[in-house]
Amino acid sequence: MSSVARKNKRRVAFKCAKQGIAPAQAIAASAAREIKATKEATAETMEVLLQAIALVAAHDYGKLNAKDTRLDVLAKQLYQRSIQAKKRQLNEEENKTCQRFAGAVMKIWEEEEKSNGKA
Repeated sequence: MSSVARKNKRRVAFKCAKQGIAPAQAIAASAAREIKATKEATAETMEVLLQAIALVAAHDYGKLNAKDTRLDVLAKQLYQRSIQAKKRQLNEEENKTCQRFAGAVMKIWEEEEKSNGKA
């Protein structure tokens, strides 16, 4: 262990003792905060991605007709729609589309989970 690592370890132990908590408690609390932040970020990312997919499927489907450029166009449109969703720049029709799509996805996934759990 390097001298810097030992110094940091002593500093943490001192701060924990001063606050009256064990170092393991401080580490557990820090880990819990990180897990919570990661879960929130993942949920937000999933929501934006689902909205982008719904908008591309509903409004930009015609742009995906050319087979040779389909994947590039899909990637570009998903990016543009995700920015629109992140900035909350959706009109009423687009919001309804996103809600319908998210509802359909969740219903299908729940049904699949139930049927896979029984198998």
